[in-house]
Amino acid sequence: MEVDALSTCLDTRELTAAAPSGQRNPEFRKRFAHSPRLPSRNAGLLRIFGARFQQEARDDLAADARFSDSERRLAVLASAILHQTAESPQILGSDDTPCRVRPIALISRPPSHRSGFARPCSALLRAFRPTSPVTTDAPHPGSELMIVSSADSLSCCAPGGAARAPAARPRATRPLRKSRPRLLAPLLLLLCLTAASAQDVSPRRSQSRSSPVVPAGGNPADLLDQPLVDIRVEGNVTIPETAILHFVKSQRGRPVSSRQIDQDTTTLLQRNWFLSVRPRLRPTDEGLVLVFEVIEKPILQSVEFVGNDKIKTRTLQGLTGLVPGHGFDVAANQEAALRIKQHYREKGYYFAEVTLAKGGDPDDRTVVFEINEGKKVRVTRIKFDGNEEISSPILKTKLATKSAILWLIGGAYDPETIKNDAHALMRYYHALGYFDAEVEPLQEFSREKSQVTVTFRVSEGRRFHVRAIETRGNDVISTTELLSDPELKEGDYFNERLLREDVNAMKDRYDDQGRLFASVEPVPVFLEEPGYVDLVYHIDEDRPYRIGSINVNINGDHPHSKELLVLNQVNRWLKPGDLARMRDIRGAQTNLRGSNYWDREAPAIVNVRPVEGNDYLPPTLIARGQDHLPPISGFTNQEASPASPFGHSVLTNPAPAAAPPAATGGHSADPPGRARLQRDRFTSHLPVRPRMAPVVATTSTYNVDPGAIFNAQQDGEFIYRGQSIDRYGNPWPLDPLQSNSPQGDPFGDAIRNPATPGFVDVDIDVTEGRTGRLMFGVGVNSDAGLVGSIVLQEDNFNILRPPTSWADIVNGHAFRGAGQSFRLEIVPGTQVSRYLVSWQNPYFMNTDYSLGLSGFYYNRFYDEWTEDRLGGRISIGRLLSRYWSAGLAVRLENVDIYDIPAGAPAIATSAAGDNFLSTVQGTLTYDTRDSAFLPTEGHMLELAYEQGFGEFVYPRVELTGAQYFTVWQRPDGYGKHIIQLRGQGVWTGDNTPIFERLYGGGYSSFRGFRFRGVSPRVGGYATGGQFLALGSAEYMVPITADDNIRAVAFTDFGTIENDIGFEDFRATAGFGFRLAIPAMGPAPIALDFAWPITKEPFDRERIFSFYVGFTR
Repeated sequence: MEVDALSTCLDTRELTAAAPSGQRNPEFRKRFAHSPRLPSRNAGLLRIFGARFQQEARDDLAADARFSDSERRLAVLASAILHQTAESPQILGSDDTPCRVRPIALISRPPSHRSGFARPCSALLRAFRPTSPVTTDAPHPGSELMIVSSADSLSCCAPGGAARAPAARPRATRPLRKSRPRLLAPLLLLLCLTAASAQDVSPRRSQSRSSPVVPAGGNPADLLDQPLVDIRVEGNVTIPETAILHFVKSQRGRPVSSRQIDQDTTTLLQRNWFLSVRPRLRPTDEGLVLVFEVIEKPILQSVEFVGNDKIKTRTLQGLTGLVPGHGFDVAANQEAALRIKQHYREKGYYFAEVTLAKGGDPDDRTVVFEINEGKKVRVTRIKFDGNEEISSPILKTKLATKSAILWLIGGAYDPETIKNDAHALMRYYHALGYFDAEVEPLQEFSREKSQVTVTFRVSEGRRFHVRAIETRGNDVISTTELLSDPELKEGDYFNERLLREDVNAMKDRYDDQGRLFASVEPVPVFLEEPGYVDLVYHIDEDRPYRIGSINVNINGDHPHSKELLVLNQVNRWLKPGDLARMRDIRGAQTNLRGSNYWDREAPAIVNVRPVEGNDYLPPTLIARGQDHLPPISGFTNQEASPASPFGHSVLTNPAPAAAPPAATGGHSADPPGRARLQRDRFTSHLPVRPRMAPVVATTSTYNVDPGAIFNAQQDGEFIYRGQSIDRYGNPWPLDPLQSNSPQGDPFGDAIRNPATPGFVDVDIDVTEGRTGRLMFGVGVNSDAGLVGSIVLQEDNFNILRPPTSWADIVNGHAFRGAGQSFRLEIVPGTQVSRYLVSWQNPYFMNTDYSLGLSGFYYNRFYDEWTEDRLGGRISIGRLLSRYWSAGLAVRLENVDIYDIPAGAPAIATSAAGDNFLSTVQGTLTYDTRDSAFLPTEGHMLELAYEQGFGEFVYPRVELTGAQYFTVWQRPDGYGKHIIQLRGQGVWTGDNTPIFERLYGGGYSSFRGFRFRGVSPRVGGYATGGQFLALGSAEYMVPITADDNIRAVAFTDFGTIENDIGFEDFRATAGFGFRLAIPAMGPAPIALDFAWPITKEPFDRERIFSFYVGFTR
């Protein structure tokens, strides 16, 4: 056959290919006929051929001084050709007759051309031998290729024929020298002699085989349609063929799949049994046979550990992953030794040493790890030196390194953590204005090196004041309005937290106008006067944007949640057509992250992606010749960087506009501009961060109808989730009379920006979390005694999705995915027992209405009687806004009263036995608290009206309120002093049964008195009142720097009367503690001591009240 000539001209760096006449290989022509110019001799050819070289070959060439640079380049190029042709032999041959490549000789001539000589080529051939043998059998008799190389060209030809030269090309830069013809004769003579010698010494193996073998990666196309008749393994000695084929997914009777064969080869190599695995396809009379040629690794006989006393051998065996009977690998043994050493360091044995006594030599068959554990190192003391302005307890709260408790518990020593702690302290100082602060960690070991004292040497330096503040670039909102009430004022010490609050306040003002990408970048200007800095807020006001589409992507192993669940959760903040406000985007993201539906370790992400506005505009609004909107500046992160005292602002020149989002999703970042920093030392605190244009791949889209925005005539009705804006009925029209200009021009914005408004798409990415919980708990308090609890709860329940197969149960699809809540509660106790089953849908019919159903059994032992309640409750709720909510509930109960003592008043004895109670209640709640357990800001107000009907007809009115103030805090925002004011007023009608009347006392209502110890009495018998007025004032301060222990001083006051009045007014005063223990749940432990100041003679006192709960 005639073989395609392949030539690489090293001087021109251009690859050319000459195709044979008559037969042209399409694959060859496609790959090489139109190759671009190569950027370099080696890299270009490697890029085209995709060759992989052995490191030892390159090392051999580099270490051998006999070869010139030109010859080394030739060897690399020749090796590339050999690699490629070994993997895909059909490339260099015709479709019918693929050729076989075998290196016969390499003839080299130095570039000097001073004299001709022939150098033996064995060293070079050894150096660039391919990873896969190229002397395999050809499927058809074919020609072997010889490689003839010189400093100027590399050619392939068939033995017995002349090497085909490159395509004719004028070479003006390097004309042929006269000495070149004189070199051709000896070169060709050496070529022929070497070829003949190679053929005599290494006869063609194909002549001794009746069944040729074809590399699996290089099958002709017609073989891919043929089924496999058998799968075999060759070369295995100790490992049975059945064990090997167990991991092969290719199957007999199915067509050949190159992808599956590649996967099978990878799987076998990952078993760590073989040095190499080569798949082959062998044509036989019966059909194709897939053969895996393997070379086994040496077998590992045993693994031993010597010297391990503190860590069990079983643990170390799991770390190494070495199993006797598997392959022996020196590299794996060395890596196992490093893993053991790292594990010892993590356990505190920092000076542990692990030596590979056996297993480091390829001839070994056993592995022995010699371990010198040393002593466990603990940090026994942490000191600070040089800190004058900030106390050591406060600085300790910023450290990840902790000292050991009683020299025995905790205190792990890690030098990297100590270094990071030093950087954390510097960042803390810089955030408070100590820009010259420096922190140096020092470590002092004991004589036995088992204890270490860590000292942080602090140089605080001068604390900087803010001399002047100004704004630049703001036209829409005036400077006076932006800086009307700043937290960080001129003359104050610099404070990163206050600066971030001011930046957020400015952005919120632009946010109200939908200027989503408006940026406020504070730039410090250091002055010649020491200790002072000016702040310049550089503002880019951008333009308003509206929300286009809301796209949802739900991740997880077996996602089962409905996409409407996500849309339901964000509907309060995000709707198509609304102004795009960052506070709404943050609110939606906070709501998603705070819910129990999604994984907390992979928190929900809400990204905004600028889109071309014309995609959402009716055709009539696009004028002729009008192009798409100019690129929109990228999305700026709102959250503060821990390394930046200036929060989310980026101290850069205006960055280029964000690139169009990629179709595959992800994030694209523009290169940041040059930082405008006044002094080099400030760069460590103010990293330059790129602007982002986030994009998320979606599976659900919540679209906007542009016509409804611009063509509607009247206000629209409520839009349910999942609906688009109706073109004819639900508008959000733009109102040019809403002025954004401080100069008072109502059309100023329209004149400055005549283009159509911008749009952003919102991409929501969530990951399903574990929503089902089985909890066991125990609690004790002074009101209810000791209780235990068993709770089964599913927060992503779907009552309408029963299992249709066993797979639905295994994959978690059954009864899940709609965001409903199901709870089964069993709480037995010494004084109180409760059994409850409840179901709630927070987004009933995909609206803001919630629907709840519950059934319960309740038992309580009182001093006056024993009470059993069996009943149910139906409730409907509505979220009116982000703070307002309303609810309506119907309660139906059977109340059984018994164990009434003799001499009880008539109001008690009349209620003995079964009583049917039915009521309907409406509530209205306003809640702005920042936490449900330990609020520091905000207030809560609730008004409720309940009406009894049926057997007991009575009204009931209740008003409850609470206000929280932070009166002082440290500059870093911790150590808050909080004042809490609470009040409750209740009135109930005359026909109220005794078990529904009002009582006071206990840790939750009136401290200093027993539970239900405050009540009107008849003959010493507590009968409850019809009017209740209670109040409380409490002052709470932290005791520890980490705020985990707090002290409170309080006073409780009020009365409970049969009529409205304050005749029997009581008051108590006391103190207490709040202990926050994360392992015991979010609610703190409460310990209170209170003494009555004024009381009634019949009241029952209790000085100590407490609450302790634990749930896992």
